[in-house]
Amino acid sequence: MLDLLREIERELEDGWEAASRAELQQAEETRRSVARVARTFLIVVLILLVFSSDRLMNWVNGFEVGPLQNGVVALAGTWSEQMSKNGFNEPAGQVRDGMTELRGTGWPEVRSRFDNERARTREGAKLLRGMLSDQPG
Repeated sequence: MLDLLREIERELEDGWEAASRAELQQAEETRRSVARVARTFLIVVLILLVFSSDRLMNWVNGFEVGPLQNGVVALAGTWSEQMSKNGFNEPAGQVRDGMTELRGTGWPEVRSRFDNERARTREGAKLLRGMLSDQPG
């Protein structure tokens, strides 16, 4: 075992100090990565709290009965009512409606929309070329 430790120590240029510096750097990088992920989750939760309070209300209604849970449900209900009153739930509803419509779209309709867009693009390009070739000079 001691031979293995001496071999590892010889491989490292600065001995055990380099190993601990490398470990400290790796630990610091891990800490930074965890902090980035935590900030990202916090931002996502805040966005969902503001723009999807109706989902929050559905979620807390599934809690068990108890004094703390009842307080959370009452708070979430008040929050959801206030967000609905101020119109913050509308964007989430519009996105949900758009996704529902998209899920119900069949391939023939998608093909038709692509063909219509392609034709519209061609007509726009012809119109633009016509305008450019009509210019004097």
